[in-house]
Amino acid sequence: MAQLLAAQTAVELPAARAARLRARVMAHCDDSPYAIVPHRAEDFRPFIPGVKIRPLRVDWEGKTQTSLWRLEPGASIPPHRHTAEEECLIMEGSLIWGGKEYGPGDFLLARPGAHHEEFRSPKGALLMIRSELSQPLAALFAAAAR
Repeated sequence: MAQLLAAQTAVELPAARAARLRARVMAHCDDSPYAIVPHRAEDFRPFIPGVKIRPLRVDWEGKTQTSLWRLEPGASIPPHRHTAEEECLIMEGSLIWGGKEYGPGDFLLARPGAHHEEFRSPKGALLMIRSELSQPLAALFAAAAR
């Protein structure tokens, strides 16, 4: 065993990746009842054109997620269906959905089976979304964890 350990060479990780890895490991070591996710603009990941997402919490077993969505001015979210509830809080900017404009503090709830028409953000927006962990989101969040 000592020979095996002596034969190992250290691998230098990029600082951002090392920090993410450390945070993931520490998240499982901490017995605190709280989780703190510090703000870091670089944690937003491209999702679809004009939309970046920042994972805040992912429950892989329960298949739910909470994330921030940054929509650039003119961005839109294509029509889609929900198999579970989706909660959306508009934090900045606005969305136009169903012919009506919604702004900061507005809360939208899509129930299971709901079909979203396209919604768009002419001025840009920041949303906090809690929803099911769809396949596209799961792929994005798994890549972000690496």
